[in-house]
Amino acid sequence: MTESYSEIITALADGDLVLTANKRLFRYLRGCFDQQMLAAGKLVWDTPQLNSYQGWLLNCLNELGESWRLLNPQQQLYLWEQLVESSSRTVELELLQVAKTAEKALQAYQLLNEYELSLEGQPLTEDQLIFQDWCRRYRSLAAEQQWLDQSDLPRLVASALDSGRLVVPERILLVGFDQLSPGLERLQAQFRAMGKHCEEVSLANKPAVSMLRFAAKDSDHEIESAARWARLLLEQGATSIGVVVPDLSRRRSRIERFFAAQIDPVGAVQLAEDEAIFSLSLGGPLAEQGVIHAGLELLSLPRILTIQQASTLLRSPFLGGAHREADARTRFDVTLRGFGQQTISVAKMRALAENRPGLAELVAILQQLEAFSAESGQRLPGIWAELFAGQLHACGWPGERTLSSREYQALSSFQENVLLMLPHLDALHAPVGRAQALGLVRRLARDCEFQVESPTGPVQVIGLLESTGLQFDHLWVMGLGETVLPAPPQPNPFIPYQLQVQERMPHANAERELAYAEQVMARLAAAAERVVFSYPCSDGDTQLRESPLIPAAAVSGEPELAEPRDPVHLAQQNRQALETVADQRGPALEQRRVEGGTGLLKDQAHCPFRAFVHHRLCAREFDEAVAGISPMVRGDLIHIALERIWTRLQDHDQLIRLSAPEVQTLAAEQVAEALATFFAQRPAPGNTMLALEQERVTALVVEWLEEVEMKRDSFRVVELEHPHVEQLGPLEISMQIDRVDELADGYRIVIDYKTGSQLRADDFVSAPLVEPQLPIYAVAQQDAPADGIVFAQVRKGHCRLLGVVREKGLLGRVRELSTFSQCEDLGIADWNQLLVFWQQQIRQLATDFVAGEAAVRPFDPQSSCLYCDLPGLCRIREALAEAGVADDC
Repeated sequence: MTESYSEIITALADGDLVLTANKRLFRYLRGCFDQQMLAAGKLVWDTPQLNSYQGWLLNCLNELGESWRLLNPQQQLYLWEQLVESSSRTVELELLQVAKTAEKALQAYQLLNEYELSLEGQPLTEDQLIFQDWCRRYRSLAAEQQWLDQSDLPRLVASALDSGRLVVPERILLVGFDQLSPGLERLQAQFRAMGKHCEEVSLANKPAVSMLRFAAKDSDHEIESAARWARLLLEQGATSIGVVVPDLSRRRSRIERFFAAQIDPVGAVQLAEDEAIFSLSLGGPLAEQGVIHAGLELLSLPRILTIQQASTLLRSPFLGGAHREADARTRFDVTLRGFGQQTISVAKMRALAENRPGLAELVAILQQLEAFSAESGQRLPGIWAELFAGQLHACGWPGERTLSSREYQALSSFQENVLLMLPHLDALHAPVGRAQALGLVRRLARDCEFQVESPTGPVQVIGLLESTGLQFDHLWVMGLGETVLPAPPQPNPFIPYQLQVQERMPHANAERELAYAEQVMARLAAAAERVVFSYPCSDGDTQLRESPLIPAAAVSGEPELAEPRDPVHLAQQNRQALETVADQRGPALEQRRVEGGTGLLKDQAHCPFRAFVHHRLCAREFDEAVAGISPMVRGDLIHIALERIWTRLQDHDQLIRLSAPEVQTLAAEQVAEALATFFAQRPAPGNTMLALEQERVTALVVEWLEEVEMKRDSFRVVELEHPHVEQLGPLEISMQIDRVDELADGYRIVIDYKTGSQLRADDFVSAPLVEPQLPIYAVAQQDAPADGIVFAQVRKGHCRLLGVVREKGLLGRVRELSTFSQCEDLGIADWNQLLVFWQQQIRQLATDFVAGEAAVRPFDPQSSCLYCDLPGLCRIREALAEAGVADDC
């Protein structure tokens, strides 16, 4: 323990008052004092008169019985926001960021109050004149309500000391202050006027015996080096290691990630939450904590949810029943995404959930959300706080599982610093609506700094202000670029610049910042025996220079670092030889009737692995919601509308008897019915979107009827959307053909509607058979085999029939079998041989699927993998790269 620290401990033991520059130094000195008492053999001792300066002011206010008068920071800022907002309306100012303006104005007011200055008689800009009016109104309101501002406390305490209402010891020590604020200077003068002995105690040691200047390649290299340096010292037994970061708030997340990876790689992989080995002095916004973010989102849910909001609600672990109903909610999520709509109402979501098993608790939550979203009217913030707490409780927040330490602390902070803070705004606030009250809650949660309370480890990562007065065995000061230290001046725009310079206010000008930075650097250079000063040489493509304040005595070089120990390096160093296993077959299928229809065999033909994953493992990518109507939904609407039309017409003769207006009327009526049928049990887009879609589909149906169906030779429709169960080798599947036509000469044509553009007739004559749906039906009816199979491409400007038929001219310009060049290679000479070929291909696909064939073997990587949702699972691109094959996927 240094001489300065011994003096402080002795003063505390003698009952002297010790005031520190910050809470961290206060906690550090309190720990030193307690250790000293234990070392002296004491079991109990009086609480020392030790506190941070701000903490002591608050204690004095409590002792005076006037703590009720003090506005907390949220109340102060809110009052200033009201002043700014009302003023901007009055003088027709357009302030796009009221909160930021109010923050700067409050800062300016407190500076003037602290320095006991007035703007009267000062040359003021237009903005400063408006600010002067805000100050008058703020003082008037505070005097009327007997409120105190934070900056009023030094003057109030000095007055109480002078009148004898407050008593202090004979000796007062001020510890760890780089500079005394005007308020503290006045208190110091008051102490001395009372005959008290008040002095500043310097904690600086002699300059470091070893100072190193380290030029890192970039910011990440600098952080990683500091982490490896700290770990090496830990391995050597060091117990007091400091890392000072001037811009800690900006780099906090990266520093936390690098230090966790290098110092505690196992904890980093396990996502450990407790900082047992190193601690960061700066927290993050409370609103960014998972449990709090979930609660805020729950309170803010509108009546109409985006599909992302609905999915987040279903997958959130912070709701009632999240664990018990996890599987059912996941399946429900898949169902909602399958609708292809970007939005869904809470009421519709509840109605759909009521018809599904295992979602009783979700239904109750959705009912609560419906009720709460209807809450309206104007209420005081405190009343809204009660309602919000009730809503969260009714929805089971924060969930049924045991909370982690971080989550529990975040929840406690939310209740104390957000919900319990709203009633404090009642005296300042008129009743507000739900949206404005939610805005207040979000603001409080965003402005509240949250830091996990955990034991301080041997490595402390702190900012410049937090480092005041602390001593370490080893110290690393990072980020010392020329733009960081000294910091660029940031004078307050609401105080005349010359006045700020004259009074040497913080951040007033470059001279003030330079003097402060030099003082800080001198302190840091004496804060440990061994100090490393580092800076990054580049930021992206920008070259950076070091701060000119790095001590000249610092020797350029590289610090001694431990070997990298982050999870990536550990995995590479300990990489074991992997055994290659060619596992291309799953277990054989026990039941022979499966879901999936003909799409199962299509997947099997394109890639056995895809069929296994989709139809044996039931794993698929989530459907993506699209704006308006998705292409899949449009295809379904076309199917329904054409089915209804041909159910009514029955044959070609009935169609050609219709006039053009009658075709238009028929199409419009059936499309309207199709829309009503389709959206009866699923979320529907808005009425405007539905009207546009009805118009678009009607025009497309009319084009199809007039450009294709009317120009065909006579036919009658013999089947429409008729379900079949077919035995295909060892496999039994269900299927449904869109339509079967019978021509005048008795030939039968199987038709499947398609609205896409990627259609190829050649896929009906390929091995394996990559379009098996129509061939399956063609060969399934032994007594009446098909004489042609065609895709009906219903696409604006490209309506046509595409496929293969038995004879030329049988179906207009549809190709006959002899035009397919691959037939010769496949040994197919006529239609009957094509039917046999289809039977063989279908039976082989079914046999392979039942046997568990699951090799990653795409039929054609360029087409089969183009729209596949499994590239991250099958890793076809990596396999092709290892084999030296060009990636066509």
